Amino acid sequence: MTKRLTGGQAAVRALEEHGVEVAFGIPGVHTLALYDALIDSSIRHILGRHEQGVGFMADGYARASGKPGVALVITGPGVTNVATAVGEAYTDSSPLLVLASAEDQRWAGKMMGHFHDIRDQTEAIRPVTASQSQATAVAEIAPAIGAAFARMANARPRPTYVEVPRDVLEAEGEVVIPGPIATERPAPAPEQIAGAVADLAAAKRVVIIAGGGAANADAGAGIGAIAERLGAPVIVSQTGKGVIPEDHPYALGNLWATGNPVDALLRKADAAIVIGTKLGGAETEDGEMPLPRTMIRIDIDPEEIERNYRPSRAIVADARKGAEALAAALAEAGVSKTGWQPAEVAKARDGALETAFGAQNAAYLAALRRAIPRDGILVNDTTMMTYAAAKFYPCYVPRTFLVPAGYLTLGFSMPAGIGAKIAQPDKVVVSIVGDGGFQFTMHELATAKQFEIGLPIVIFNDSTYTAVKLDQAMRYDRRYIAVDLENPDFLKLAAAYDIPGVRANSPEELEAAVVEASQRPGPTIIDTPIAWTY
Repeated sequence: MTKRLTGGQAAVRALEEHGVEVAFGIPGVHTLALYDALIDSSIRHILGRHEQGVGFMADGYARASGKPGVALVITGPGVTNVATAVGEAYTDSSPLLVLASAEDQRWAGKMMGHFHDIRDQTEAIRPVTASQSQATAVAEIAPAIGAAFARMANARPRPTYVEVPRDVLEAEGEVVIPGPIATERPAPAPEQIAGAVADLAAAKRVVIIAGGGAANADAGAGIGAIAERLGAPVIVSQTGKGVIPEDHPYALGNLWATGNPVDALLRKADAAIVIGTKLGGAETEDGEMPLPRTMIRIDIDPEEIERNYRPSRAIVADARKGAEALAAALAEAGVSKTGWQPAEVAKARDGALETAFGAQNAAYLAALRRAIPRDGILVNDTTMMTYAAAKFYPCYVPRTFLVPAGYLTLGFSMPAGIGAKIAQPDKVVVSIVGDGGFQFTMHELATAKQFEIGLPIVIFNDSTYTAVKLDQAMRYDRRYIAVDLENPDFLKLAAAYDIPGVRANSPEELEAAVVEASQRPGPTIIDTPIAWTY
């Protein structure tokens, strides 16, 4: 059906048709037509305080729900402010649509002194988005938004960008709003699965390595079936935590490190199945992870599948479809192996924990695990406690360990926690952040307060940029510069926002504080003093 709509109305209608229930943003003079259309929409708008926070909220929403997050930003500084959050979503394969205004077409790129002048806005966002488009007429808006959703649904889920000039948002035109897109993620080629079965039938000991692509695709059932059939331990990346429960008999968690018991186990493998992970430099210690020559990689991204480690067999497919097809084919062929016994896997896991980073503060992570239900969500920042949590905080359900793993952005956790709680209002969501990282986006407390987001915010406080100071200690003979912080009183900050603030001086106090805060309708600051050994 054709309707006469403004550009703003066309954009909102297109978002509705694609199932968008929540959008995060900050209005400006260039987006007033878009925001006016939101008044008559079913879409709930969450007002942020800075576009970087808006982007993190949309990203957190996407990671917790599996549906694309939507960020609405203005021309120029809105786009460049949100770019850091979009970069994090890009590196971590999170679906995020940025819908931005642009200068009137007659002034575009001319730098004639109009508000929010920028020379080439699309080029500014291009490095951190999977696709970019500009609607130059009202009729082009809905198709551009539809193409962005199709890209996120049917390929590797990464951010997309749609730009609509102000004059197009405010103009009227005849519009056809297409229906929701058909989703069809790629299935594996049968001959590739047959080849993988033959490879695995010839192997004696198989390991599985799963990443964020596997967790986000809900590939756990297939991976668990393969692990049990082959006696194959499962190692996960940080973003892959929870793909199978970490109390599964074959779960090794995120515990590989050179020379530890998981490394010793891995060196005995003669075949590996790698699903939904790039085997990145940080996770493999720049390629030191010892993987066997027989390596089957399943990944939706044909560019990613050959990166870092070249497989003996590459299967371009959705992680869930690939894992399920492989599990079914192994069963049909009657391939099964003893591999490793669960007792051997448990011994390797327990041994790795003895030397894993963060043991000195592991009691705090155990307290968090006791306080957070099995399906609760822990939203991490780039902080030392997150590195420790990757080892010492077990996860049992996908999408319950949200972490800025690729860009390692500071300030991700609290706004991403807002988005995650909005996506999963019936689940306990807890944010953990360092005292330095918290101050990157602490203004988003106002958003959490305004919208009554029930979010315990645990600030692990040592008045230092700890990771940098630790590196200075190890590599620069303890010559410290620009790492010690003079922090605000976080409890007085909570009072300024008229929200509860408590101090937890022990793991036991932290557990009690998180349990109590999880029952409140709004945010709570939990200031938790800790120390690290340098």
